[in-house]
Amino acid sequence: MGCGSSMKTILHEGSQFVLRFDRGDEIVSLLKDFCQKEKIDSGFFHALGASKNLKLSYYNFQLKKYLEKEFNEDLEIANLVGNISQSDEGLVVHVHGTFSDKEFKAFAGHVVAVEIGVTCEMVLTKFDHSMVRKFNPGVGIKILD
Repeated sequence: MGCGSSMKTILHEGSQFVLRFDRGDEIVSLLKDFCQKEKIDSGFFHALGASKNLKLSYYNFQLKKYLEKEFNEDLEIANLVGNISQSDEGLVVHVHGTFSDKEFKAFAGHVVAVEIGVTCEMVLTKFDHSMVRKFNPGVGIKILD
């Protein structure tokens, strides 16, 4: 997914950034790179735009595993929301999204990867203190602790 980066910082005021992603940009990996470069250990973000390739997952609690589905079509990004945290594996970009197709049908899930089809506009707020994810055996995944 993706053909390089043209992500741009539109505005940076205090702890907030307005970012723009362009056609071909893969948001999850670029946002992780941006946070590492800017030394952002934790934060919260929301975004909207349009995608052309998307990989979502759904956590099946009974099986304690993620089920994945790919969409290779133009979609509206009605909403992306997520947080930045740390785990024993390093920086974690946790994203959920709501998307709609040309029939105006909406669907949502945990975003594994999303490639931009037109543009995506994001507001990222950096927190002063780190948030940490730790494995919770009761649910089978790493959660904020």
